[in-house]
Amino acid sequence: MDRSNCSINKLAFVHVPKTAGMSLHTELKKYFGKKKSIRFGNQEERFLFLSMESEQLKNYDYVGGHISFEELSKKGIHYPTISVVREPVRRLISLQHYITNSDLKEHQGVSFNSIELLLQDIFSQKAFNMQCWHLCGRPSFELAVQSIRKNNIFVVPLEYYQDLVDTLSGLLGTPLSNLRRNVTQYKNSVDVDELKHDLFDPIIGEDKKLFSYVKQNYESLKQEFIQSLAR
Repeated sequence: MDRSNCSINKLAFVHVPKTAGMSLHTELKKYFGKKKSIRFGNQEERFLFLSMESEQLKNYDYVGGHISFEELSKKGIHYPTISVVREPVRRLISLQHYITNSDLKEHQGVSFNSIELLLQDIFSQKAFNMQCWHLCGRPSFELAVQSIRKNNIFVVPLEYYQDLVDTLSGLLGTPLSNLRRNVTQYKNSVDVDELKHDLFDPIIGEDKKLFSYVKQNYESLKQEFIQSLAR
């Protein structure tokens, strides 16, 4: 598709944790500029987001972080939106390593020496199917797909990260770098292929369906996003 009549003046990035989001955020912040960019990552920043008025947020051309598309919409942020999803079991393993080795204040004293301990914590918090939640505000595959299609959200499987970088580079008219930071070396301690995925279904069953759907429909999702930008 010809992108010459497409442009991105504003952008929202729904960042699902442990999907290479910081790498992309760094590049987008460079493009939009520090004064016109804002990101909400940790709990304190989420509280800040929830306390901000719509008009405050609209002062920024680029808004991103660990917030859901529904939360952005409720704040009046209706920018073209991108997001990255990851194979759910691998994302959980990456999250386990990250939290256990994190220096963040909110992770102090928290250690998950096994994936089972992380699963127990997720159960206690009822933080199920978080990839679906980020895209629609609910832990539901069907609602996530409805939100993606209705709002032309450009959702990218992590395996296609380079194509996301290339696509955004073309739309923004400037080359973005693919600098993958904080890549988890989970294979050193966990063999993903040996895990019994059925044990994860209550926590990531809907996310598994979402990831499969996005991979199967990637090209159409990309073209619908580009088409929605046409002047």
